[in-house]
Amino acid sequence: MNKTKLFLILFCVGFLAVASSAFLVTAGRTIGQSIFGRSFAENQLRDYVATVLKQDVNGLRCQAVDTNKNGYVSCDYTTVSQPNTPRSAECAAWGLDGFFNRGCKTRTPNFNL
Repeated sequence: MNKTKLFLILFCVGFLAVASSAFLVTAGRTIGQSIFGRSFAENQLRDYVATVLKQDVNGLRCQAVDTNKNGYVSCDYTTVSQPNTPRSAECAAWGLDGFFNRGCKTRTPNFNL
């Protein structure tokens, strides 16, 4: 009887963990991005600036939520070598898209033709 109860409790806890994780990555994407998105993108930006640009970040700020659903969020940053020159980039958003998109890319202007 005790083994059955233990199995049932472990099964329920495991199921809740998997279900809540799946919800945060898929349907609850905005909730998950609001909680984890900013720090995830800022870490992606720090890595990008250090490895690609070979510079140190002075200050940075990223959006938490991917509003246009392209898998990236907008970030603005400055470097130690040019602290008065703000730059822009798009970095991988937290969530399912963020697992496929990694790192950052230069933000391109949005031309409406």
